[in-house]
Amino acid sequence: MYFHRFLVSNREFYFHLEELKQMGQWSELLGELLDMIEENLVLYGDKVRVRAVCAAWNSRLEKMPNHKERRLPWLLHPLTKDSQEASHGLFSFAEKKVYYLDLPDAQEKLFKGSSYGWVVTIDDVPTSCNMYLINPLTRSRIQLPPRSAFPDVVDYCADKVDEEYALVSESLCTRNCVVDGIKDGIKFYYTNHDHLINLMNKVILSSPPSCNDCVVVAVYGELKRVAYCKRNDKQWTHLNINAVLDVIFYKGKLYALKNGGLIVFDNITSTPRPNEIVVKAPLNSIFSPAYLVESSDGDLLMVSRRVYTYDGHLSSIVRTHQFGVYKLDLSNWSWIEVKNIEDDIIFLGCNSSMAFSSRDFPGFKGNCIYFTDGPLSFGGKEFKQEDSDIGVFNLEDKSVNPLPDFKCKPRFLWPLPIWII
Repeated sequence: MYFHRFLVSNREFYFHLEELKQMGQWSELLGELLDMIEENLVLYGDKVRVRAVCAAWNSRLEKMPNHKERRLPWLLHPLTKDSQEASHGLFSFAEKKVYYLDLPDAQEKLFKGSSYGWVVTIDDVPTSCNMYLINPLTRSRIQLPPRSAFPDVVDYCADKVDEEYALVSESLCTRNCVVDGIKDGIKFYYTNHDHLINLMNKVILSSPPSCNDCVVVAVYGELKRVAYCKRNDKQWTHLNINAVLDVIFYKGKLYALKNGGLIVFDNITSTPRPNEIVVKAPLNSIFSPAYLVESSDGDLLMVSRRVYTYDGHLSSIVRTHQFGVYKLDLSNWSWIEVKNIEDDIIFLGCNSSMAFSSRDFPGFKGNCIYFTDGPLSFGGKEFKQEDSDIGVFNLEDKSVNPLPDFKCKPRFLWPLPIWII
């Protein structure tokens, strides 16, 4: 739309493009005219497309900045099984449309996180628990150590139906702890694939996976422990913390949220040494789930999500009814309640939490939280769209509304949608 307006107002340039189109010689476009095209493109998606026309254009134009403030997140979601267009949809809020993607590598997989344009997936089939990073736009794929390579997995026996995995037996209440055996002094119990992958809350990246120092961090297990892996690792390495609600890389360090307190790892690429910081949370402020997010101004925020549950179709239904927002005061390491986030727009879910300024995106209302289903939402492949917990929370009037302009076809929504950028 924006490009069309530009062409209409520049008729000489329009006829030049038409001539090049008929000749099939896009690479012959004058450099200054190509720069003019790029300068008049507003949408991030259009800037990507113009670089994909030919190698000469891609070489001429500056590399696309990997900066979150240049675009809003897209919502990656499944399509109906009988859809003829593709397997997944990628909804753009800026353009108010769905792009149809054929992602064979994302079939029969669950989304467990997203960072830097990559989605973390785990196999949703009983015979495998492999984990991957998948780029929905390029369809590139990077394999991570599998779920069976986490520290809580004692053994794997493929021939034991519904009891393939032996997990470390751990519980906040020891007397309720299930024990099926002991191996090397470690108590364990047998469980199936579905239970194993549900014990994976969230996965984040420290940087794009193309970086040599990229670190992948996961919150997993019954006690919500934390593990990480680096490039070419075959196993996940355990960090000695548990009861973690969320993790974030903030100003080069890993922060873990634990009941309102913060645990900081100064350097996770070497021998990790946690520095536990006691941050007293305001009374009745901490609910599960809770999130850590960096505001558009660089402040560290804690966002508490308040939900209620009730019995629904084959599963418990989760509904979000309110959020609480708190800012970390670094001068005395305390949380300060924030009544509004002014121009910011926050995106929460199983993704790496993100915040943007609405000033950069005309037409979008600030002081709002866009959310998708969190780690409390279970239901498997029979999870209906009407059972999903997706919407927009307005901090000004405390209202919860559906996502604007998002009209997904009614179906079983599995895997659950996820924000990507």
